[in-house]
Amino acid sequence: MNFLKIGLADKHFEYPKGSLVITDEPILKRGVKVYDPSKHGLNALPMQYREAREFAAAVFPDKDLMTYRNGRRALTRLVMDADRLDGLNYTRDDDDQEARGVVEDILLSPLLRTALRKTIPRWFYSGATIIARLNRKEIGEDDARIIASILIAQFKGQIVLEDFGFYARPFHTSLIREDRIMAGVFTLSELDEKLRQMCLLMETEAVGCTYEDAQVLAKYEGHVPGTNAVNAFVTQAMD
Repeated sequence: MNFLKIGLADKHFEYPKGSLVITDEPILKRGVKVYDPSKHGLNALPMQYREAREFAAAVFPDKDLMTYRNGRRALTRLVMDADRLDGLNYTRDDDDQEARGVVEDILLSPLLRTALRKTIPRWFYSGATIIARLNRKEIGEDDARIIASILIAQFKGQIVLEDFGFYARPFHTSLIREDRIMAGVFTLSELDEKLRQMCLLMETEAVGCTYEDAQVLAKYEGHVPGTNAVNAFVTQAMD
């Protein structure tokens, strides 16, 4: 199912069994598995085509430059044909060297370098509810984004992102099309335009949101501008 919470209110969700929940500090429930990158492996190579494309998109900057596009394409190919990220077979081609620079930057992280040498645990694919503890104060924002992107690409069930504004990337639109993302944002401005438009078609809940966001949500709910219905909706959404 798709569901979006907007505003400053609590972003914890009642998620279905078999979900992947990505959070800084988990609220543990009985029967869940906890994924901790300081203890568990992250290596998913060799990757299938879609996973490889998403991984390459996740680790390259969000800039539409030819060098980045070519580097992403090269990295996609490389991770489809290797067993470990630190064992990619680069050529002297400029595109491969662009990819190499990005990979070497990833492997500067002691956490990622260690985790990427070990495979993702088998229980990750068991259909159990998985809580990924990615405490950004401890591991840093860059490492958290990369880990989350790899785990999301590997997981085939419901995805729960309490801070979607931080983790969201354009390729996550596929999760919306597949009807399997529950997410929270503080404001809609955290999302890029295309992703924001798709999120607004989801079931939404607004609590403590901004006036601007409340107005947008009222429009998507079908309320006529300038009416009492809009005023009532905006007031409730901002409370």
